[in-house]
Amino acid sequence: MTPPPPRCTSLGVPRYRISGPQARSGLPLQLLLLLLWTAADTQGHPKSGPRISAVWKGRAGKDRVDFGSAEPHTVLFHEPGSDSVWVGGRGKVYLFNFPEGKNASVHTVNIGSTKGPCLGKQDCENYITLLERQGEGLLACGTNARHPSCWSLVNGTVESLGERRGYAPFSPDENSLVLFDGDEVYSTIRKQEYNGKIPRFRRIQGEIELYTSDTVMQNPQFIKATIVHQDQAYDDKIYYFFREDNPDKNPEAPLNVSRVAQLCRGDQGGESSLSVSKWNTFLKAMLVCSDPITNKNFNRLQDVFLLPDPNGQWRDTRVYGVFSNPWNYSAVCVYSLGDIDKVFRTSSLKGYHTGLPTPRPGKCLPGRKPIPTETFQVADSHPEVAQRVEPMGPLKTPLFHSKYHYQKVVVHRMHASHGETFHVLYLTTDRGTIHKVVKSEEWEHSLVFNIMEIQPFRRAAAIQAMSLDPDRRKLYVSSQWEVSQVPLDLCDIYGGGCHGCLMARDPYCGWDQGHCVSIFSSQRSVLQSINPDEPHKECPSPKPDEAPPQKVSLARNSRYYLSCPMESRHATYWWRHGEKVEQRCEPGHQSPNCILFIENLTDGHYGHYYCEAQEGSYVRKAQHWQLLSEDEAKAQHLLGCAHALLASLWLGVLPTLILGLLVH
Repeated sequence: MTPPPPRCTSLGVPRYRISGPQARSGLPLQLLLLLLWTAADTQGHPKSGPRISAVWKGRAGKDRVDFGSAEPHTVLFHEPGSDSVWVGGRGKVYLFNFPEGKNASVHTVNIGSTKGPCLGKQDCENYITLLERQGEGLLACGTNARHPSCWSLVNGTVESLGERRGYAPFSPDENSLVLFDGDEVYSTIRKQEYNGKIPRFRRIQGEIELYTSDTVMQNPQFIKATIVHQDQAYDDKIYYFFREDNPDKNPEAPLNVSRVAQLCRGDQGGESSLSVSKWNTFLKAMLVCSDPITNKNFNRLQDVFLLPDPNGQWRDTRVYGVFSNPWNYSAVCVYSLGDIDKVFRTSSLKGYHTGLPTPRPGKCLPGRKPIPTETFQVADSHPEVAQRVEPMGPLKTPLFHSKYHYQKVVVHRMHASHGETFHVLYLTTDRGTIHKVVKSEEWEHSLVFNIMEIQPFRRAAAIQAMSLDPDRRKLYVSSQWEVSQVPLDLCDIYGGGCHGCLMARDPYCGWDQGHCVSIFSSQRSVLQSINPDEPHKECPSPKPDEAPPQKVSLARNSRYYLSCPMESRHATYWWRHGEKVEQRCEPGHQSPNCILFIENLTDGHYGHYYCEAQEGSYVRKAQHWQLLSEDEAKAQHLLGCAHALLASLWLGVLPTLILGLLVH
């Protein structure tokens, strides 16, 4: 039976034809102009701030789960190695389970609240603000209608522990920080609702309850606290990071100053009545995050993550700080605990010009000795050291800075298949996304790559909490709507064959038997590049096929534009017409597309257009368009119909010929 002839018409090519003064290629002209006018992302020196090259979105039911209703304030607790995550909400605690390869599940544990006199409706809720492991159970503390209280959760049962001041704030909006170390508990939460206006850092459970003097900090916003066990037990330190009002009232001075403070963990208070209940070893130092070459300063500390040294050397612990400036641009600066400790041990005191007493302020004393009154008085009146804490490295500059507004950070140290060590930063943005930034210990300081944007939620929302599990290679994040589990080794999103896999520079991924795979899932050694400049040269196969041509029919005097997605922000893209480069988009171009706009189409504009991407010596044709006049399009269309008709007739005759040959 002869197949029906193809449906062809000599009246133009409706599938491809675009004409008229508003002809366009898929986007409104207004959006096109906005993209054309968008300024380039001049992230500048140092180190050409990182660029995004891939986007990942989680799968509903497996990677992310809804709360069911809005949770304006969430706190997250996860233990490395577990596939569960606890999240505190309003009057309840959620338990999310993310079993490997299966759908996630959620269970809720309801926690009642005491309905007392409240200032407003919001204050009458019980917002869970603290989740912490306690023996076989979980300690949960919340605002409890402005009566901060705690509960113990064991095997799904809830036991009230009564009111506990200092473990939870009176309102969920209050800045609060609680640190546990064995039987000791430290807190920045005020214990009195109305006469505790001045923020303090306290030891609320332990041998002696201590608090910071009211004059040593100015309106502090606490960020992070940690306990560092040093070479001698009596020398163990508490470091906490915060920002406070700038004491410099110069109109040109920044409003905020970022700080790190030290306390001796074994501080026993002082000898006098004024110092007996106060920390006697408090000192603070300014954290500097600025680039003197570009004169960019970042003075507002947003978040801190401490990455311990793999060999257990406390001095080599790295402190990653995320900073912002008044325009909400961000920078990441990296410090070492050894440098911080040295500043406190050796610096003079700012504004103090006579000899320091013995022992010097901030020194930890062995044998549980109290700090002499003179030492306390000097430190209490001059709590800031003169020397500033500067970033690691010979240049003392940021790891990178960016026009993105980063808010939280966690860092994973991992080893690639060839043994190279990488530090992978996960930075949350103010748009509810996460940027995955890679830095190698072996690469030069300038090579920092933003290799992926992670979109963990169905609804775009601010990320309220984030926890890293290096054992299972997962990242857990929560917003007011959802909780998401993000795998660290996201390799199947990289296209472009071996070249695309290696050009992504993802240390979790490699090329194996025709696929971009996780180095942790393959039983063999996978192909990974050790050359950050030209990783594609490791690929044994040729680069991927070039993009096939796409034809479009356009009327003369129409306007049109060609849009080429910039899949890699490391590459330079350009549109070429014949041998002439018509449009060039450098790395850092803020728009996600490289756009060539043709205002008024003439005979000289018809022909072949190529969008080419180059990174180092690697060049590929990302798109190929052929712009046809209406007459050319009709001729090609008729020629195509003729070929199709001949093929149809031939297919009708061929069976008869074959049958005749067989009979013959």
